[in-house]
Amino acid sequence: MAIYNISYTDRETERLINTELGNPYSLLHKIKLNGIGSRRMIIENFSTNMKHLVLKVSGIQYANIELRPKGIIIHINQGVYTYAWTVPFFRLSVYNGDFFTIHGNGNFIQFNKEKSWKENRTFLQKIIRMKSSYNPTK
Repeated sequence: MAIYNISYTDRETERLINTELGNPYSLLHKIKLNGIGSRRMIIENFSTNMKHLVLKVSGIQYANIELRPKGIIIHINQGVYTYAWTVPFFRLSVYNGDFFTIHGNGNFIQFNKEKSWKENRTFLQKIIRMKSSYNPTK
């Protein structure tokens, strides 16, 4: 679990993400999975260790999720910068309460449920199915 600044292309960062979560899916595999990305979601709150990602100016902050073979990448927009929070399946937990929350390795991001849940419900269910069927020995 790590947070990377992916605003600019960096081969070393790409290599680290691919090592942790597997290479991006091919176009054919993306079609078979019926998509590997969520729609954008409104961030409501971050865990204490991730507060540095909060927008410095007021406004709505967005994120979206990308599915990988060994986990997920949460792409967090912070003005002109984009950060990637990598969460392997074995560290991933998804909670559905007043907010829907993604937890990984002691950190979390809470998302606005009213606007984000309906649009992304089937995608989040896909993540949970893939997490439950994930076998690290493959």
